[in-house]
Amino acid sequence: MDKNARARTISSTQEHLAFRDITDDLIVNKNGSVSMVIQTSAINFDLLAEYEQDNKIYAFAGLLNSLNFRIQILIRTKRIDITNYIDYLKEQRNKPMSEGLSKQLEIYTLFVQNLIVQNDVLDKSFFIVVPYSAGVQLPGTGLFGSKKDKDEQMKYEKMQTEQLIEKAKIFLHPKRDHILKQLSRMGLFGHQLTTKELITEFYTIYNPEE
Repeated sequence: MDKNARARTISSTQEHLAFRDITDDLIVNKNGSVSMVIQTSAINFDLLAEYEQDNKIYAFAGLLNSLNFRIQILIRTKRIDITNYIDYLKEQRNKPMSEGLSKQLEIYTLFVQNLIVQNDVLDKSFFIVVPYSAGVQLPGTGLFGSKKDKDEQMKYEKMQTEQLIEKAKIFLHPKRDHILKQLSRMGLFGHQLTTKELITEFYTIYNPEE
């Protein structure tokens, strides 16, 4: 594929994406809204004692009741390839160790292999998305023909985006701090995804096999 064809393909793909840009740890959408994404840790609810489960439920209810803004809770499930881990276990069996330890390692390696055959090994990630909408549609791209007009268009788009981001930060940052505080009361840890982390998440969503 030549460079021009590749550029057309990338451009065509981007036209179908809902977001316009990822910058300053925020997602700028084509409809003029901005989204912030917070990733949280998780707990195994079934392993908690009954009173601990009740405490978590009350804390979660407290989080929801404390909100005066919209959020979206997103759970993403990914299959994990642990063949490298199995290869590592097999390599360990070649190292000097007692007969009992070698036998236990063999049993454990067989258990992991059977687990992969019978079940998918999954990893779940939990996110809280907080949107901000200024009610302004961002300008489209490529509206003018000449290079001078396109340069002016790009400057205008950049200025509009920068103003939108600054307004979004004023709105979103207090919301982020409030959510993180409420999560800590539930015994969870959260952090706002950075630009690099957001790009990585979107890349793996659209390229699941890589």
